[in-house]
Amino acid sequence: METVLPNWRLFLPILILQVGLQIYALVDLIKRPVEELRGPKILWGIVIVAFQILGVIVYLIFGRKQ
Repeated sequence: METVLPNWRLFLPILILQVGLQIYALVDLIKRPVEELRGPKILWGIVIVAFQILGVIVYLIFGRKQ
């Protein structure tokens, strides 16, 4: 059990960053009008949740028109 605990300390910042970015992207998706998106909202929501960090990056670069 002692060998697992140090590994969690390494992954905790990455996990916090991932969850924070997903929340930011989902809130942005919900607040943004459909006219400012490239594609349907439900599709972008699935991409953000299913592909985690990669999905957030893809949404932030390609999903928004501005």
